[in-house]
Amino acid sequence: MLETLGASRVELEGPDLSKRIAEAKQIDAVLDLVGNSTVLDSLAMVRRGGSVCLAGWLGGLAPIADFNPLLQMASGVNLTFFGSFVFGTPGFPVSDVPLQKIAADVAAGRLKAKPSRVFTFDQIHEAHQVMEANEAGGKMVVVH
Repeated sequence: MLETLGASRVELEGPDLSKRIAEAKQIDAVLDLVGNSTVLDSLAMVRRGGSVCLAGWLGGLAPIADFNPLLQMASGVNLTFFGSFVFGTPGFPVSDVPLQKIAADVAAGRLKAKPSRVFTFDQIHEAHQVMEANEAGGKMVVVH
């Protein structure tokens, strides 16, 4: 799916991914959806001038032990994050969240956002079973 949206390559995270990829240190950008537990490995993959964007914390929010950017990041590597604070914060108000534009783009067909499965609220137990069995095959939606 990411390739159809323009990504030239997609790799699934695993232990020491940066050591298993021949192109490590040549990659332009990494979108890290796992978070703190993988960010150091993500930083090890990008070239000087490359960027790592944390956009998810599927691996939890545990702090990175002894994180020292001077020792653990190459000079010239950019680290950014995007948190989808849909409820808004004083520093990132709801008015700055492009949710309405995204919804309008999906409705108009400019963004392809087709869920893999749609469940009714009465089927929420089944939805959890599918998710826990890792059989979702994409985003699932529960409607009321």
